[in-house]
Amino acid sequence: MKIFTSAAYLSLFWLGLALPSAHGMTDEPPLKIRVSASRSSVCLGDKSISVDIIVTNEGTSKAIFDSRRVDVNVGYAALFDTTTLKRRTEGMSVQQDRIPSASDRPTMIELQPNQAYVRPVSLSLPTPFFSQPGFYLLMPSVSIGSSSNKADPKAGIIIEVRDCE
Repeated sequence: MKIFTSAAYLSLFWLGLALPSAHGMTDEPPLKIRVSASRSSVCLGDKSISVDIIVTNEGTSKAIFDSRRVDVNVGYAALFDTTTLKRRTEGMSVQQDRIPSASDRPTMIELQPNQAYVRPVSLSLPTPFFSQPGFYLLMPSVSIGSSSNKADPKAGIIIEVRDCE
């Protein structure tokens, strides 16, 4: 009898995996979030760098989100000092404020399947950390509601901080 009970349990377990569950289902189509920089260098003393947040609807139905709900955190790593020609290993992370929108009203963005939304934003470059010419890694993490990308050193943005004088 114990074997029959275990077999019945396993059958129900596999049946449960085969059926869609409320836990696995979501009303939100999958949004892919990427960050891209149009410039690869900034001048020593610049306080920020402009990047684009690119949100693509990779689902099969339309996606709607509030563009005011975009949150960004950034990890920074110093890679190489171009003055001393030595490797650097410092790092820091900055939690940005919610990205401001042009108005206080909700701005609902509707994306059809395979459609993308591009939002230019400015990421701060803390002066004490970016005080030496060299190469730095920016690892932005962006979230919109339950969709997010994670800070990833392999998918980060390498920039050069140059002495422009």
